[in-house]
Amino acid sequence: MSSMFLLFILVSFGSLITSLTGLGGGTLILAGLLLVYPPAMAIPLHSFTQVTANGLRAGLYHKTVNWRVVGFYGLLMLPFAWLGAELFHLINPSWLKIFVGSVILFSIIPLKFKPSGEPRASTFVFIGAISGFLGIFVGAVGPMVTPFFNRLKLPREGMLSTKSAGQMILQISKIIAFSGGAGINFLSLKEYIGVLMLGSLLGVVISIPIGKKISDDKFNQAVNVLLGLIAIKVLYEGISELLINA
Repeated sequence: MSSMFLLFILVSFGSLITSLTGLGGGTLILAGLLLVYPPAMAIPLHSFTQVTANGLRAGLYHKTVNWRVVGFYGLLMLPFAWLGAELFHLINPSWLKIFVGSVILFSIIPLKFKPSGEPRASTFVFIGAISGFLGIFVGAVGPMVTPFFNRLKLPREGMLSTKSAGQMILQISKIIAFSGGAGINFLSLKEYIGVLMLGSLLGVVISIPIGKKISDDKFNQAVNVLLGLIAIKVLYEGISELLINA
């Protein structure tokens, strides 16, 4: 019971962060799940937290969603997610922890290269396909795709709602792929899924009255520190497991 409660708090907090800033929350949730569950369970479960939170955000602000961008983004997502799911069981869980930990660390490193101008439609088709495939292995691809959505000439609310709609489609594609391509029985995990989805909804609801009262810069700095510590822990576990089993 206590572990379920802590899981609920973690997911609510991560969903709140994403709703306030558009960054970090999904990665934080995944990193926390990896501290409790093996990657083969944490990554599929993570999809349910994200499809719930992103679906609610997209629904609340559906009038500001750029559905043309979302359509291009989701065009090739499912087939590439299915391909990743077919290969998922071939990956050593310890290497998967190292891979995910490395991706989390990379996501919080500020990059000097910042392209300008709106991405083309073909760009969103490409990153959608890559997101579908890599999302199966790393879970949270938000840090990778956010710079592309940020370059859209949309108001902040429109950018967040468009990204949320795109990520909702990504998570639906992953759930279908994990179920069909990787053969994961989500019915056997229904208790965990219920807690994750409720926590995601709570985080979004809490974020509405809080709005922009918290400084984005300070909030993101705190999140990045926490993500860095968790990423190091996940990396340490993966490397230790490889050394022990060598």
